[in-house]
Amino acid sequence: MRREVELKKQSSCFMQLTNKTDEYVALKVKTTNPKKYCVRSNTRIVLPRSTCDVTVTMQAQKEAPSDMQRNDKFLLQSVITEHGATT
Repeated sequence: MRREVELKKQSSCFMQLTNKTDEYVALKVKTTNPKKYCVRSNTRIVLPRSTCDVTVTMQAQKEAPSDMQRNDKFLLQSVITEHGATT
């Protein structure tokens, strides 16, 4: 996913994740730069055959990176869990 970034302005993107199984799935979203990004909601249980929305917001940047490289990464972890499990 690639987005243009405006300086001094937060930038958000939305992802819709789909659980195509008949199982309950626990998920967690991690980033290599948690001070720069806010992930809502970063942990949750996704019901069988349902979807959930995740919003990633990059905090306002005061200046452009000198090398213009985007080395920040995100990891989505998921595991099948039992009915009634909580995050």
